[in-house]
Amino acid sequence: MSSTTVQSLSRATTATFEELALLFPEADLFPEQAAAPLDVAVSVEFRGPLAGRLVVRASECILPAIAANMLGADESRQPALQRDALGEVANVICGHVVPLIAGTDAVVNLSAPRVLEPGALDSRDDDEPSARVQFGVEDGRVETRLYLFPASATAA
Repeated sequence: MSSTTVQSLSRATTATFEELALLFPEADLFPEQAAAPLDVAVSVEFRGPLAGRLVVRASECILPAIAANMLGADESRQPALQRDALGEVANVICGHVVPLIAGTDAVVNLSAPRVLEPGALDSRDDDEPSARVQFGVEDGRVETRLYLFPASATAA
């Protein structure tokens, strides 16, 4: 893993959670955060001079806070809205990190965020990520993985 890529992913993840979800990720996890399962995963694929995908995994217990803060509601108990909110977080992280790596002039197309069902994660998730960061958020945690591939590997 390139330290520059890891730093870019860390910066994009932190900024997105702070500015969009109004939550403050901490690099040093408390024991209860480290033990929290990563129940939900969302993936965003991208193509251009740089191709790959971004996967955000999160503890389900933080989803209501993400959705509530993004929607301006007291609390969101609807699982579909919570997953949509996490998908938007993934989309924004991806939109921030790719230009940091590929350059601000690069034209990159992002796919719509896709919720990955537990136990049915893409077999591609066995790939080695180019960068991975993890943060404590509220009582849970979030992990962001960036997978980079040569642009020709994703051509149809």
